[in-house]
Amino acid sequence: MPLVLILVVVFAAALVLYRNWQGGAGSGKESRETATSTSPGGGAPVTAPPFSLPDINGNVYSSDRFAGKPTVINFFATWCPPCREEIPGFVEVYNRHRGKGFELIGIALDKETRENLPGFIMNNGIEYRILFGDLATTRAYGGVSSIPTTFFVGKDGRIKNVHVGYIDTDTFDREVQKLL
Repeated sequence: MPLVLILVVVFAAALVLYRNWQGGAGSGKESRETATSTSPGGGAPVTAPPFSLPDINGNVYSSDRFAGKPTVINFFATWCPPCREEIPGFVEVYNRHRGKGFELIGIALDKETRENLPGFIMNNGIEYRILFGDLATTRAYGGVSSIPTTFFVGKDGRIKNVHVGYIDTDTFDREVQKLL
């Protein structure tokens, strides 16, 4: 009996690890938690990893374009309820601060629903840059495993804060103001 129990536990753990590895960032976790830390590992701020990703028109944007600017990078998906709920607040805060050099980049982790992204952008009045994410980028950002996940990057290119889960408009605005 103990051997069977051990095998079941090992199998379950292997299955969870495999799903997290295989699913990457698009695993479908839809957290409404508001876990926050100062950097991906909770230690000193680290430099935001570089990326080059396409937008909905196929134009490739490099993170170099945002160097020296206070930037927020939000990993999301159009099918994720908490992601959709925080978008109006993102639009409001972006419109309020973009004249101050603030950049907001949405990295869409949609796979099967990529064709919905142009309509989603238009229907939500999104004027900030939306790019198609990939597994390499999510891994570079610490293996984004829950969406939405939002990275606050200072003018120095270092990650100042990471917020996992839904973020309300007031909290988002306070975090952006810290970057400015």
